[in-house]
Amino acid sequence: MLRTPGLLALFAAKLLSTAGSWLTLLALPWFVLVTTGSPVTMSLVLTAEFLGVVTVGLFSGKLIARLGTRRTMLIGDAARVPLMAWIPVQHLAGGVNLPTLLAVSFGLGAFTTPYVSSQRLIVPQLLGPVHGNDEKLVGRANSLIDAATRIAALAGPAVGGILIALLGPAQVLWIDAGTYLVSFSIVFALVRPPTDRPVTGSDEYHANGSGYRHVLGDPPLRRFGAALILVTLAIPAIFLCLPVLVLHDLGGDPRTLGLLTAANGAGLALGSLVAVTALSRMGTTALTAAAALLCVPLWLLLAEQPAVVAIGLFLTGLATPMFTATLITRFTLRTPPGHRAHVLAAVTTTENLAGFIGFTAAGPALQFAGPRPVFAAIAVLAAGGATMFVLGLRVTPDVSYAAA
Repeated sequence: MLRTPGLLALFAAKLLSTAGSWLTLLALPWFVLVTTGSPVTMSLVLTAEFLGVVTVGLFSGKLIARLGTRRTMLIGDAARVPLMAWIPVQHLAGGVNLPTLLAVSFGLGAFTTPYVSSQRLIVPQLLGPVHGNDEKLVGRANSLIDAATRIAALAGPAVGGILIALLGPAQVLWIDAGTYLVSFSIVFALVRPPTDRPVTGSDEYHANGSGYRHVLGDPPLRRFGAALILVTLAIPAIFLCLPVLVLHDLGGDPRTLGLLTAANGAGLALGSLVAVTALSRMGTTALTAAAALLCVPLWLLLAEQPAVVAIGLFLTGLATPMFTATLITRFTLRTPPGHRAHVLAAVTTTENLAGFIGFTAAGPALQFAGPRPVFAAIAVLAAGGATMFVLGLRVTPDVSYAAA
């Protein structure tokens, strides 16, 4: 698998683009806050990016189908270079106004869904028309690309915080623009799938919303979609709750927060390694065990001992890459090649929407109920997601389509 032309290059491009996204997530709000002094403005800028993700994501399947995956990725990276650079340029010129910040933030979000969907779609294309239809091989390849996300999520915030402290947020935005430029260069030079033809077909088949119709019309995918929504509602909310839990119930030491975050990161890193090396040998029983490992340890977050909470976060992190790679592989291979762009765009948009809702709902819930009831709700949601995942595994007949 690792000898597949372009796959390691795609890993590198994914690592850079995700690292750039983490830098943006830290540096852009910080830049807005220190230059405007307004938390409201910072919130508006973040909301504008999310609106870009969702509104364009709903229509991005048709765009990817017409352009092809590689070309969509190249356009996404190329467009985000000047968008990201525009903010520090305007800052040097005398200041950035709110409309400019909102427009740039919306634009950055607008390229997220088509880019991420294309990264997922291009994996079976790189493997070729034969191996690109092998569920176990595609699952391992998806695990490898997902590992780039995990590595960037583990290192990106720490590196971003250091860079902001050393250089200032405006300079970090320049670096962020550079990551997209390097990612573009890697994809342009090295990521060349054997087949990446724009899709043609009836307007009805490729209409906006057809991805959702396909998922809802396929019983296993419908269950997998419910699993994705429930787990994505739950997991991101954990990391908004952890600081409150540490501050009020676990002694208030910031080193404890660092320990808990690192425990989850270590689980994600080890889980990614397991998924890359062993996912192809996992049958329904092993994947069912992984689903249980994803949700059951979340009840340990109700404990009052930091070590127990850390174990729970580690075990959940360990299972997450296997869960994610299996879902993306099933969504891809249970969909005809000509329809995959619409389905993956729908899946990515829904994933972003669920994560945003879970993250934003956690704050008021914490204020109203405190961390332990919120963690209990998170565990229940994750258990529901794991249950739907297992049901999807058990009703999935042997159906897949040749890679385009």
